[in-house]
Amino acid sequence: MGDRKMLFGYDLTEIDARLVENMKKTKSVFPDEIKLIEKGLILMRDLGGVSDEASKVFNINPNMFANFNLYARNRQLLLSAYTSCLFSAYGTAFVLMRTILENNNLIRLFNKEPTSAYEWLPEDQQKRFTPEIQEKYGKTGKQNRTFDPMPVTSLVFGDIKNRQIVKEMTKFYGQLCNYTHPNFSGWKELVSVKGDIEVIQNMPTFKPVTAENVIGVLLFSMILTFKSFVETFKGYLIEYGNRLLNWNDEVLKIMSRYTEVE
Repeated sequence: MGDRKMLFGYDLTEIDARLVENMKKTKSVFPDEIKLIEKGLILMRDLGGVSDEASKVFNINPNMFANFNLYARNRQLLLSAYTSCLFSAYGTAFVLMRTILENNNLIRLFNKEPTSAYEWLPEDQQKRFTPEIQEKYGKTGKQNRTFDPMPVTSLVFGDIKNRQIVKEMTKFYGQLCNYTHPNFSGWKELVSVKGDIEVIQNMPTFKPVTAENVIGVLLFSMILTFKSFVETFKGYLIEYGNRLLNWNDEVLKIMSRYTEVE
């Protein structure tokens, strides 16, 4: 292993070497995409500064308060999905990106229905709001409310002109669910074929076609996360506007290369 620092202890040197090998291959085959993903992650980190100004009105805007929480989750999930992609843990990356999609749709619902954002919060967080806001949004007495993903999708894209979007989003979500549920496709990166025999490997190996699918969905997930963030904090983004537009333009130029999840 030379002088390279180990990811794990010496008892896991074989795993360590494979993961590093996968990472090098992924970065070598997809240099432009990797650059954009990392640029997007840096921008997501910097957007945290929006909270410094926006937090002054969090106590009168339950959707902003709830959505910054969801955005922070997505930022971390995207970093974890990127790491999984680098190490060729493709099924794991898709599992994470399903949650990112759910969070983004919930953010858009909360912008559409601030009462739902208020009801989603636990009681101790609801008490952070002004008495007037508690009275306005707390009439139902609901707290810690949960939201099923598909009804949320219908509520967000439910009007007649968006029925095709609902259909496409439902299909896309179903494809991601294949990796969350114990379906075969969720672990295909661990299966190789030798002759007529399928062999379960001890560790994932780099697979360019599958990696391409993951990277395409990862970039799409980042686009959705930025979109929902801008929708929530559009009055606080002057400092970041050009960076957001430039990143989005760069991504759209290469997104046509990517197909939907298999």
